[in-house]
Amino acid sequence: MINDHLYEGRYTPTNAYGKRESHNIYAKTREECEEKLAEMIAEVKAQIKAEKEKMTG
Repeated sequence: MINDHLYEGRYTPTNAYGKRESHNIYAKTREECEEKLAEMIAEVKAQIKAEKEKMTG
């Protein structure tokens, strides 16, 4: 919870190149924030997997 009206969700994975990258999501309710965060995590994991596959050939 950032303030009375805003929640923040944060995900910081290691990308395909070994660097940490931060991804943030904001929402008005905790439930909405958790839903958006779950969707974002799935998308980011898919992007990282695709990058790793590109690198290996």
